Amino acid sequence: MTDASPTQATRSLAPIFISHGSPMLVARQSTPAFDFFVGELGRHLDGVRAILMVSAHWQTDISTISTAANQDTIHDFYGFPQSLYDLQYNAKGSPELARQIADLIGAETDAARGLDHGAWMPMILARPKADIPVFQLSILTGGGPQEHFDLGKKLRALRDLGVLVVASGAMTHNLRTLDHAEGPVDPWAIEFTRWMIDKAKSRDIAALLEYRERAPHAAMAHPQDDHLMPFYVALGAASDDFTANLIHDSYEFGNLAMTALRFYDHDDVKTAA
Repeated sequence: MTDASPTQATRSLAPIFISHGSPMLVARQSTPAFDFFVGELGRHLDGVRAILMVSAHWQTDISTISTAANQDTIHDFYGFPQSLYDLQYNAKGSPELARQIADLIGAETDAARGLDHGAWMPMILARPKADIPVFQLSILTGGGPQEHFDLGKKLRALRDLGVLVVASGAMTHNLRTLDHAEGPVDPWAIEFTRWMIDKAKSRDIAALLEYRERAPHAAMAHPQDDHLMPFYVALGAASDDFTANLIHDSYEFGNLAMTALRFYDHDDVKTAA
């Protein structure tokens, strides 16, 4: 069950974490996650000047922002149907705004980088008309929860620019354990996901930053850290007194959690009450 949300007017710039799932999400059009991306997620993106997408699939040693005027569609996956490689998301960037943000947070810029599938696949479902400028911020190679939480804090000022932070990763990401026969959801995936959601809702930042040591089944849920790091960017981009709302909750392939959370300001929630 997902949580009730504040009104659109108050929620438009609260940072979002999404689990982008498999590239097959676009083709598998009968899942709860597909319905969420096509329906509710698009409405969560209304009313913003631009979107800064933080994808698990772009890692650099130094934080880097893409400044291309036209964001190429990067098909950074293999072994999937040709129809997925034929997809193009013709998104515009916003070079001047992207460079302004890079200067603001002390990031490098990359004028050649486009949108990887962690960025364009959610967007092609949520905003198929590509009516909002989109550009990316890389995650840090080898960086952990603390480094990405600190990176997220630098993004709090983006609200003043009308820019929405959308962090795209995975609440669970163990590709070797996926069940393509779609059997029952593995208990370890549920337990890990519930722990992460509960700690976010209680604003237990200390526990979340130490998820490797404290969360149940952490090594099973994330053999490597990369796909969870966008979560910490969104967490850091939230205000100190945020309210974490669960806006989507489903599983695919037996243990791939498609969790999505939105980190509203406390005043957003009070305004909507």
